[in-house]
Amino acid sequence: MTKRFLLRYDTEAGASRGAKMHDFFRKVVAVHRAHAIPATFFCMGGAIEAREDDFRDFFSEVVDDPLFDVQDHSYSHIGLVYRDGKPIDVLRGDYEKSFAVHERVFGRRPLGTSLCGTMGSDGPSLDGFDATQKSRAELDMLVDLGIRFTTSSLCGVDGTKTFVNYARLGHPDVMGFPSGHGDTSWMKRRQFGDPMDYILSRIDERAERDEHMPVTLHDWVAWLFAPDRELTHVVRIAERARERGYDMTTHLACYHDTSLWQD
Repeated sequence: MTKRFLLRYDTEAGASRGAKMHDFFRKVVAVHRAHAIPATFFCMGGAIEAREDDFRDFFSEVVDDPLFDVQDHSYSHIGLVYRDGKPIDVLRGDYEKSFAVHERVFGRRPLGTSLCGTMGSDGPSLDGFDATQKSRAELDMLVDLGIRFTTSSLCGVDGTKTFVNYARLGHPDVMGFPSGHGDTSWMKRRQFGDPMDYILSRIDERAERDEHMPVTLHDWVAWLFAPDRELTHVVRIAERARERGYDMTTHLACYHDTSLWQD
């Protein structure tokens, strides 16, 4: 099996943090190109709207570069697959609003979205889109809006390491991708000791087990809480992944490689 390494940025910094994010996009493009590091940027519609010039310039710079994959992260960081989540019409309205921003600023609708964590405000997360009638309807809503890949979320599946398709829910053409190892825990809050010791050791462990490896970065964590603004931690992560035999790729590339997720 070819082990895939999925590096992503949930790109969320809006008006409140926007003034502190000066030069983030310029630096991230330069670093990723210098080291040939593929990444997917799951952009929140509200952040795009709040910092439209920044996002427009970023997208114009990377639109034809296969290292950079630009997708969606809802409009307001709204949660799917939660026990006490918002009604379907509210969820749909949030995603429709985000996709409209993508179309206006980037000139296209996203094919993929990453699910948002709501820090307990919607109750506990469910085990998968197949857990309840409402969560099934949430996936149906995303597919109806044009989404073709999202976070792996099926009962009985380890969504941190497994690609899935959603055939059992009636959507065999929709991919679920592994998600996990968010830097809000290991970099911002430093819950596991030294951040780099932690994340590099996780890469080593996954590689030893021949498992796919996702790492979730956030634009504001990578810029405001990392050791420096040269993104050296991103380079170290990529170097370790390559040393351990990982194929670094984007989420869109994985979607097009149907051998990963089709039964």
